Amino acid sequence: MLEKIKQFIYRPTIIDIKWKKAILALASIGLIDTGYLTYSHYQAQILRCFGHTVVNACQVVTESIYSTILGVPVALIGLCFYIFLITVTILSFKNKYNFLLNLLLPITTLAMLMSLRFVYLQVAVIGYICYYCMLSATLSLTLFVISMVIYKKINKI
Repeated sequence: MLEKIKQFIYRPTIIDIKWKKAILALASIGLIDTGYLTYSHYQAQILRCFGHTVVNACQVVTESIYSTILGVPVALIGLCFYIFLITVTILSFKNKYNFLLNLLLPITTLAMLMSLRFVYLQVAVIGYICYYCMLSATLSLTLFVISMVIYKKINKI
């Protein structure tokens, strides 16, 4: 089992630079988004939410019981995810680290599944939508799709 994981990670990976740039751009937007959410969480600042509503939907969502996992803010987990993606992508610009791109699909799959859960919680349980959270969910989904494209190109499916 461990040998198969090792083979998966270290297999040769060569992709077009446009995909790396797309990942870098999207992950940078996610970094800013989740960075703001994380900063607001730890500074106890009120989020600036879009729209002219009486209730600050972003604040309601980010202060709900679903906004942390084992005491860790979901925004901080997202921030770590985007930092990881940026690091892997920057390292992959050197050909000897291209194999790191093999980690994109498992990581973006996990992020996309978590994002789907959080979108469900916002819509069906909390009853409010956080635009910052939805931006991160959209970025996670887009990064997952790009990872699938890269995976198919690597494996010529």
